[in-house]
Amino acid sequence: MRSARRTGIRRKTEDLSEIPLSKLLSEIRKFEAKYGKSFQEFISSLREDRASVEELADGFLWEQYVNEVLRRSSMGRLELSIEDAMEFTEIFTPARLEIMGYLAKKKEATVSEIARSLRRPVGSVSEMLKILESKGLVKSERRGKRKVYSLLVREILLRMG
Repeated sequence: MRSARRTGIRRKTEDLSEIPLSKLLSEIRKFEAKYGKSFQEFISSLREDRASVEELADGFLWEQYVNEVLRRSSMGRLELSIEDAMEFTEIFTPARLEIMGYLAKKKEATVSEIARSLRRPVGSVSEMLKILESKGLVKSERRGKRKVYSLLVREILLRMG
């Protein structure tokens, strides 16, 4: 039974490159709804010695989906079908696009630098960056006590057919 389960998981991870982005995002949202937190928050709170088999299995699959979205966006180009674009409409708000534009110009910046430049509250900029990071559009890197953000996607292409 165990090897069959592992084979099933292995098969899913091998086929991820063929799954439409909208389906990957849908699966990620299902896990977010189930656990009431983002992937990063889930992993931070997960203790392997106290986690159930279901939590470990969900964590593994969730990580595979997140990594595939990040892999696709880390190429610097994000290709979206019309269905995929519908998944991103809530993300591409004017404020978030403004943040992405700022990061495109500056290459990298801290939350406070972005907030100061865009004249927005640090808390709201921080929340928007978390959302952009969870969708694979920006990445963060800890440097001492500071967290520096940079843009992963330089080009977004919408396929009409």
